[in-house]
Amino acid sequence: SLLSSCSATLQSGSSSNSRLSRLSVCQKMKILLVRHAQSGNNIVQATVHKKFAAGVTTEAQAQEEWLSLRMDDPGLSQDGLAQLAKLRKHCGKLRKKAQINGKIKMICSPMTRACQTAKAVSEALGVPVVEVRGELCEVGGIYTVERKQHAGGSAFSKVPGRAMSAQEIQTKFAGFDTSKLPPQGPWDMARGFEDTNAAVERARRVAAWLRMPELHKEVGPNGVLIIVSHADFLALLMAALYNVQVADASMNPDSEMSAHGVSECTLQQEISNNAASVYQKFRISLAATTLLYVGEKGEFAVEWMNKRSHLQDKGCSIA
Repeated sequence: SLLSSCSATLQSGSSSNSRLSRLSVCQKMKILLVRHAQSGNNIVQATVHKKFAAGVTTEAQAQEEWLSLRMDDPGLSQDGLAQLAKLRKHCGKLRKKAQINGKIKMICSPMTRACQTAKAVSEALGVPVVEVRGELCEVGGIYTVERKQHAGGSAFSKVPGRAMSAQEIQTKFAGFDTSKLPPQGPWDMARGFEDTNAAVERARRVAAWLRMPELHKEVGPNGVLIIVSHADFLALLMAALYNVQVADASMNPDSEMSAHGVSECTLQQEISNNAASVYQKFRISLAATTLLYVGEKGEFAVEWMNKRSHLQDKGCSIA
């Protein structure tokens, strides 16, 4: 078994203090990262990218098509619901495979697709309460676009989008604790589009929180913290835990490139120069999982990365 023998081969971080002995791993807090299942925006991304890759559209045309069709806060697609059913069924094996014998603490992003995914996982694992945290939202936050006229024509401009309020989340998702969200108004507080630098700092804050002794004591060595979030944010969180400096151009600092489909920046020329971005290096596929061990002093190891075997018999338009 995984933790009783502590004999599994682990991937350790690049820094010297991130290497864990097989014995010490047994004493570290387990963290299960879960990416939400496919949303409506993932379908739009796949469609736009396919046309762009085939040379049917230019970068500018693909960019405009994506921005004009995307939704502020989409729910899961039909394929996403099918993925979620498979993930839910897989949760029975997860408890045994990850040797979860203690407390299960679950936190999730307030975005609809993450809440839907967290709800299914919590029910499958018998977790009565899911804590909703705004700091787990996707890079960029909730935003929409408006077409604005200028001297050369018109262009889209990003503005704050429509986010659910804490009360709306509680109404739609029974058992969700929204006490960490603003009591009034949308959880995103009309922040609007978040740039890469702000997202990197947010990921670092979450990584620091994951090392706090109080959290480790709450979860315990036999328990697990489950985080349901998004591709780009989870990649930045992994980079923070690995102590990867994303300010280096070779690691995708400011190009804001996403690897999970076509986003605002995937179509920029920088993509060819930043293929080894953290968004690709630490990417988790839709409805897939990654199991980590995190210590209070910065120790860090990965037991498995981007496990998606439970989805292999289900086709999907984008992973």
